[in-house]
Amino acid sequence: MSQIRSFIAIELSPLIKVKIEEIQNKLKSLTSDIRWVRPEGIHLTLKFLGNIEEERIPEISEIIRKCSTDTTSFSLKVRSLSAFPNEKNPKVIWAGTEDDSGTLARLQQALENRLSSIGFKVEKRAFSPHLTLGRLKSPKGKGALTQGLENYKHFEFGTFEAKEVCLFKSELKPGGAIYTKLTTFSLQ
Repeated sequence: MSQIRSFIAIELSPLIKVKIEEIQNKLKSLTSDIRWVRPEGIHLTLKFLGNIEEERIPEISEIIRKCSTDTTSFSLKVRSLSAFPNEKNPKVIWAGTEDDSGTLARLQQALENRLSSIGFKVEKRAFSPHLTLGRLKSPKGKGALTQGLENYKHFEFGTFEAKEVCLFKSELKPGGAIYTKLTTFSLQ
């Protein structure tokens, strides 16, 4: 039985990816020791599934289809720059997302609930929608990065229409993860 690493996500618009690359380039000039995520690989993860048997793809896809059918497309704002666990001790650099309609949270919760009915563990942490831009490899240049995060804290990446949900395969490679769409479902 073959396994694949997988997750469910919303893809970003090309304009948002351009803005992400713009802010990454500004932060790269700070010479902090960060592994940057390629802008084309950045997405809004709704549920990380981990390693699954390939045979489960149709079952998982059917759940995504049902949740997508029950959900209308919606606008997502991408704004603000911050870090986990916090801006003073950054480990992961991220951009925040906002959905004034509440549709994103409802969609994520529906996926969480339906996937739990087929054996996937419910995430204990509250859903915190964000886009991972980079991860610190070492504390080198942390002070400059902290200042950079403060300077771009209120950066506006833009707004885009979330129109579909995708199941992705993730292959970890030395040069970074490679993501392949397995299934895509349009929001109503």
